Amino acid sequence: METTNKARIYNVIILDKSGSMSSIARQAIDGVNETLGAIRSSQLRDPEQDNRVTLVAFCGCETRLIYENVPIADASDISEKDYKPCCMTPLYDAVGTTLTRTRKATTGEKCAVAVTIITDGYENASREFTGPAVRKLIEECRNQGWMIAYIGADHDVEAVAADLSIHNVLNFNKSAEGTQRMFAQERRSKLRWLGKMKGLIIDSDADNDAMIDAMRSESAGYYDEDD
Repeated sequence: METTNKARIYNVIILDKSGSMSSIARQAIDGVNETLGAIRSSQLRDPEQDNRVTLVAFCGCETRLIYENVPIADASDISEKDYKPCCMTPLYDAVGTTLTRTRKATTGEKCAVAVTIITDGYENASREFTGPAVRKLIEECRNQGWMIAYIGADHDVEAVAADLSIHNVLNFNKSAEGTQRMFAQERRSKLRWLGKMKGLIIDSDADNDAMIDAMRSESAGYYDEDD
């Protein structure tokens, strides 16, 4: 595999917009926008990065694809028009559909992928994917070096993450202050991870398996350096 002077990195955010998220809707919008801003700043500081963004907001009414694999420069901030919480939580369908689409888009590419799932409740409305099917898909993606994180509130976050075979877990207090702290921690982890992945992609040789092993190792400790 040839080396390149650009490191293609896919940043995927899967954001719950079920009705119970209404109390922190403003903080969720601001947090996503600040995360987008952090990725933009990272790319501006480091032109060797080629960051792409996928942003999915889901509830029982729809799984809304706000952005799909767009360059970070083209991912403008979201507003209340993009994020209006309502109804149920089809978590498995949102995760399964998004991972399947992202795998298809990245097949054969030398790239890194980060998937961040943010939710405040249990699965209760999926029709296409089951828990075991999503777990299998997540394990396959992790084996390809993907970083997958589960951020949750108001439910047994660690247990749900374990059931889905997700090891990077962040539990937050669903208050305005708690949500802000959560997004701040996520941004710090994101920026560290971006720098590490860029180096692995650009500095790797023809041994793709070794690059994937290194990505898997680095991604396993996504939140480890935060308090």
